[in-house]
Amino acid sequence: MQVAVVGFLLVSGVLLVLGRFAEAHEMFPGRQEFEPGGGWFGPWVRWDGNWYFHIARDGYDWGTGQFRSIAFWPSYPMAIRAVSLLTHDEYDAGLIITWISGFAAILLLAKWCEQHLTRLAAISAVVTILVFPFAWYLHWSVYGDAFFAACVLGAFLLLESDRPVLAGIVGAVAAAGRPMGIAVACGLILLMLERRDCFKPLLPRSGLQSDPLWRRPLVWLRVPRRMTLRHVRFRDAGVFLALMGPALYLAFLARTQGTPLAFIDAEGVPGWDHKPGPHTWFKVAIYENLRNGGLTQGVYAMLLHGALAIGALLLIPKVIQKFGWGYGLYCLMLIGIPAVSSKDFYGLGRYVLAAFPVLAVIGDWLSKKPLALRCSIWISSAALALFLSYSYARGVYVA
Repeated sequence: MQVAVVGFLLVSGVLLVLGRFAEAHEMFPGRQEFEPGGGWFGPWVRWDGNWYFHIARDGYDWGTGQFRSIAFWPSYPMAIRAVSLLTHDEYDAGLIITWISGFAAILLLAKWCEQHLTRLAAISAVVTILVFPFAWYLHWSVYGDAFFAACVLGAFLLLESDRPVLAGIVGAVAAAGRPMGIAVACGLILLMLERRDCFKPLLPRSGLQSDPLWRRPLVWLRVPRRMTLRHVRFRDAGVFLALMGPALYLAFLARTQGTPLAFIDAEGVPGWDHKPGPHTWFKVAIYENLRNGGLTQGVYAMLLHGALAIGALLLIPKVIQKFGWGYGLYCLMLIGIPAVSSKDFYGLGRYVLAAFPVLAVIGDWLSKKPLALRCSIWISSAALALFLSYSYARGVYVA
């Protein structure tokens, strides 16, 4: 826990100084309509932060031409509106919420890892997220990632401490935070069933090596062979409250926009172009950018986001084997949904921040490697994080 506290405060301080330095090298001086001003925190308020500002202040009626604010889910802007009653400024409220949420997420991650991993593996997982390439979203940006991660970790920890109703309520807040928030509800429900021993997994017949080849991965992944609800208690149904988060927002969209899926239409307009179809599914936009401009900074960013997302997806079988299907399904939906629905992988790197079981698997793997290898990986990741956060603070769109 001490590593989490000291590490988070240290990274926050470094990023704050880095942002101050980056302000002197602003890429588009005087042209950042998304920045509320200079100072220590101004460089961190960009792009989506402007949308959250206006949703919190003006509601979902606000928009800019063809772009519509309904593409942004309500948990984070609602929290900003609540805190702004004290700060009297939505940007300040967003910064405060992000920093407190990031701090809470790191502490909750440390607690969760201590319950599931060895001490060294838990420390390794915490260090991994502290130096993650997009870690600045847990510190100073007016984005919803830190708030989402804190709520998700809180919901799963509440369920593991046998408080399903509270887990469902916190899970509802998380699930109303982004389109793939439904992953939280599904993960909580499946974890509750696992905790009540509802699934009877396949077992080796007489040793794993003697099983047929097709059966071995199913045994390794503990694929259920049957299900029983005998041990489920009435109050366990509290986890289903997590479904209320997305359900309420979809009902709001149905009433105000005429369809509960209006957020998908909003994301598909020209400029955002996340429209369902082969062009999006096969990431044709990456090829088009590569053909038209070569290996530009934007293409490198797309490839980095894609590599992190695909790497996280490849680790999900290990998440299932180590932590169970509830956490595996959560990570699969959290990363898999945007991996399919994004035209170019942009943003998926920061989504991995909330895939804490994947980070735990990485921490567990690193803990078994020599110290020199661990440190070299962390130093490389920290260097990349500093470069990307400096670019972001200068006004370069990297996530």
